[in-house]
Amino acid sequence: MKRDIKNVTLHSITYLNSLVIQSIIKMNDVVLLEQLCSAEDDHHYYEQFVTRFSSELQEECNRICKVRRLNNHVGIQIANETFERVRKYKSFKKDEIKLPNDRKAILAYLKKISIRLFNDYHRKLSSKEVTHRTYFEDILLASNSNIDIQTLKDKKDIALQIFKKLNIKEQKVVLTDIEYKKHQKYLSDDVTSVLAEELSIKPATIRKIRERAIIKIKKAIDEINQN
Repeated sequence: MKRDIKNVTLHSITYLNSLVIQSIIKMNDVVLLEQLCSAEDDHHYYEQFVTRFSSELQEECNRICKVRRLNNHVGIQIANETFERVRKYKSFKKDEIKLPNDRKAILAYLKKISIRLFNDYHRKLSSKEVTHRTYFEDILLASNSNIDIQTLKDKKDIALQIFKKLNIKEQKVVLTDIEYKKHQKYLSDDVTSVLAEELSIKPATIRKIRERAIIKIKKAIDEINQN
């Protein structure tokens, strides 16, 4: 009798698990990622998410390895770590999607995480880390040699005043420059490609947007210095 009860219980659990998995399989990509980023018991969500996106993410990581002349095992490692980061930090927000195609938007989100991991890997390999000034700091130095850059950075109201003069695309390009150019003199092709996809523009347009943002920042700094 006890064995029969045990068998029935196990059968019920198996059946319920099967129903849960089937419902997860039917979820669209965005809902699946939202569930992964909100559920405490995320095992089934994580497995399904990796199943859906591992092939394309791995392909992208292999492409970056080829461009950066890295062994493909580095790409495999970083692809796996990208998924682990998504699961650990659960930082995805639906309102961050800027592309009309949800799947492409999620892939852009994953690519952005993987690029950061590639840059971390590169920095660890470097025997001596070289920090480059961003063009934002170069502008400050050129516009007034007496400006205390660190003090100016600490004044959030002034930074916001300058930043708000840029449109959304210019803000995104400037933030990406500041994030990556601390450790790389130029934005790599993979970073530019992901940024262009996120903003729905051609990669070549990034340079024009950057130049336009620089002009606005210079003008804003001049106005502040004159007051």
